[in-house]
Amino acid sequence: MQTHNLFSDEHELNKLIIETANEGIWLIDEKNITVFVNQKMAEILNYSVEEMTGASLFDFMDEEARKKAIENLNQGKEDGANRHEFRFLTKDGKSIWTLLNTNPVIKNGTYRGALAMVTDISHSKQHELELKDSYFSYISLFEDSPVPIWDEDFSKIKDYIDKKKQEGVADFRAFFSENPDKLEECTSLLIVNNINQAVVDLNEAKSKKDVLENFRALLTRDSANYAIEQLVAIAENRTSCEFDAELLTFGGNIRYVHLKWSVVKGYENNYGRVYLSTTDMTERIIDENLSLQHSNREKAVLLKEIHHRVKNNLQIISSLLNLQSYVIEDPSMRDVFSMSLHRVKAMATVHELLYKSNDFSGIDYKEYLNRLIDTLVESMKGEINNIQVDITVDDIHLNINTSVPLGLLINEIITNSLKHGIEADKPGRIYVEIYADKSPNYTLKIGDYGKGIPKDFNISDTETLGLQLVTSLIDQLSGSIERDFTTHGTHYIIQFQELEQQSSI
Repeated sequence: MQTHNLFSDEHELNKLIIETANEGIWLIDEKNITVFVNQKMAEILNYSVEEMTGASLFDFMDEEARKKAIENLNQGKEDGANRHEFRFLTKDGKSIWTLLNTNPVIKNGTYRGALAMVTDISHSKQHELELKDSYFSYISLFEDSPVPIWDEDFSKIKDYIDKKKQEGVADFRAFFSENPDKLEECTSLLIVNNINQAVVDLNEAKSKKDVLENFRALLTRDSANYAIEQLVAIAENRTSCEFDAELLTFGGNIRYVHLKWSVVKGYENNYGRVYLSTTDMTERIIDENLSLQHSNREKAVLLKEIHHRVKNNLQIISSLLNLQSYVIEDPSMRDVFSMSLHRVKAMATVHELLYKSNDFSGIDYKEYLNRLIDTLVESMKGEINNIQVDITVDDIHLNINTSVPLGLLINEIITNSLKHGIEADKPGRIYVEIYADKSPNYTLKIGDYGKGIPKDFNISDTETLGLQLVTSLIDQLSGSIERDFTTHGTHYIIQFQELEQQSSI
């Protein structure tokens, strides 16, 4: 670890920070008179520095804003630093919105004024991003800034990278990723000039010295990736770089932070002066996670209600079809109603299982097939029958977009097996096998060991509604179907794909 103070005069450092800041700096005394503004602050309100210096803070706002300013200043005296949006008037009378990060100036327990960092957000279409970026800026002078700032020297790292360029290295991301020893060699050249107290607090350190001498103890398993991001930025001659990261504090706690460094003006060629600012996003991320969990719970309740109502509606349709079939004397018409009834039940079962599940992304397809086929066999062959049902399914969970057409497809083929393949009052055997191929592909083997159908029978050419439906459903599943003639009975091998899950909300 190498450390040194680049500035012998602390005032020189403070002046450099103010002059290179991308935000306005505004200092008022206890009587709300402007003591100091930087050039950026004057540009924001379209005044000169001389015109603003000595003027009252209230000269730059209307009556409504004055009331708000007094309220904010009083709150700051009690609560300390605060951040809020505020409306000012420019020299030409135009209203602009700014983001203020304000710190009261307290000397010997007495309020002596306030220091504010001001960002113009009036024309930003990405308000949140502006809020975040402004939070990384230098709110006040280096030492007293609530923003953790590292004053670093990357000049030796820049020399190292330039040398590697001369040696022919072009892809530095790959170079450092594939050569961890070179990464360590390069990063060891970093010089930390200084840090402020906010860095000490964020990292739960005892002192500045503790951080400067042991900052490598803050590294996590992902620190190499963060280092590479910065080295690639230098290799690409960028003067700024920012990324999200995890930090391990000296107290052993994880902090989720956003890091941003910028090369100070005048040091673009050698990267000898770089300011790294840090913002702690831990509380925000925790709050967002809690909000997402709450939102997900609400959506889960809504989805359950949707599936429950769809299932109930399908059951009503099923009941109506069943009642209607009692008044039909024509056996063939009654058979048509019965087939429609089975199809409705096949769809209703999907929604019922999703309603009872805690995972709406898919249903346990083995459980679904057991219920579907048991219902079919009992309905068509009676409670006491001699039908053997073999279901072999991997641990497969399919989404609703796939489950419904696949369930209807299996319903049609099993119905045909029970109705035509297995003779009445004779023992029979039907089977269903599903196993996963390479995602998103699956194979379905299905059939019976009954009397079979002619080899020249083409399922695609049939005029039977059920088999036409099979062909249509296979197309819907981006699948294919072929007959298996290796054993007696009727056997199909179907290739299909899981369809993309559409948003349910």
